[in-house]
Amino acid sequence: MDLLARATRARQRVLAVFNARQSDFESLRAWNDHLERVEELIFNLTEGVDASATESAIAEHKRRNASEIARYAARARDEGRAAMGETAEAMDAGEGYAPETANGDVVAQPVPTSAVRRGLEKTSLDYDENTEEGRKARAAAIARACGFDGRAVAKARCLREAFATIWA
Repeated sequence: MDLLARATRARQRVLAVFNARQSDFESLRAWNDHLERVEELIFNLTEGVDASATESAIAEHKRRNASEIARYAARARDEGRAAMGETAEAMDAGEGYAPETANGDVVAQPVPTSAVRRGLEKTSLDYDENTEEGRKARAAAIARACGFDGRAVAKARCLREAFATIWA
């Protein structure tokens, strides 16, 4: 696992347990101490520095502050729902976002009946990729799709070389 993935995973683990906000602290100093502790734990998990002590510190904090952690997580969930304009009852009932028209009517959502088409309906190619001619045809098809015109490039090069010899 690379460093970025380890750091991301460590940050998610630590912030799930140390999920207090600045408003939950009495002073700016206490908040900054909390942030310093969180970053220290994330660094230790990411770099593998004293991993057993770090894991035990996280477990101890989780054990001692389980009710606060649950309360802060519920608050974050409720604020997320409120930001999306949904109530807790609607989310629990399985109702989600449904777009509305200007007069308040709910628009029915289309139900997909098949996989999305991406212009790949053609099942066979016009060339055999196992032959030299097929590889050239494939390269030409790719160049056309990218907007490359080999003849125009060749023509411009010939003209440039021809005029370069005249005025050299």
